[in-house]
Amino acid sequence: ISLTIPSWVPPNVKFEIDDATLRWTWDNNTFDFIHIRYLFGAIKDWTSLFKEAYRCCAPDGWIQSAEADVHIRSDDGTTDDLDCLKLWAKLFTEGGAALGSPFFVQEGDLQEKGIQAAGFTDIKSIEYKFPIGGWARDPELRSVGNYVKATLENDLEGYTLLLWKTILQWPEDEYQVFLMEMRKFLRNKKVHAYMTVRYVYGRKAEAS
Repeated sequence: ISLTIPSWVPPNVKFEIDDATLRWTWDNNTFDFIHIRYLFGAIKDWTSLFKEAYRCCAPDGWIQSAEADVHIRSDDGTTDDLDCLKLWAKLFTEGGAALGSPFFVQEGDLQEKGIQAAGFTDIKSIEYKFPIGGWARDPELRSVGNYVKATLENDLEGYTLLLWKTILQWPEDEYQVFLMEMRKFLRNKKVHAYMTVRYVYGRKAEAS
């Protein structure tokens, strides 16, 4: 994986590379706000992750965890008969099981349970839909959907190649067919697909 950390950043921004699954390198009570995002498929023990966040969070500070649901769905049934989406879900379900790192974080309420087990209080959960493609009537959501579509289309192989060929060792000749069907779905304006993202907040109580 190529290093993509930008050098042109505001003076109060600094990037560091580390392994979030190990003990964090910062001291206790360092941060007022900790944002954790899109680690689905990378974490085996979510409670341990949030316990490190709790340790490094200052009293009366907050944690925010944002994780997307890998499931692609619709409210009008336009995704129901798409075999490529069923295969997409199967790929991430079986791939996550093989890795021991679940992709479907929302299904087990892993954010809420882990944040609570770590010791945070005042826990709140908010869920948003984000469309795939430009089908939404709202101009802002339509713009979001076009960006999501472009991201999925451009990075489709990067999301799926390792799971398909290395982890699950599924037939290679079927992989290109899968990619073709996924791109066909992404370009179909009659499909009103979306994904969801869940934000979970928690506060570290002030020291007594």
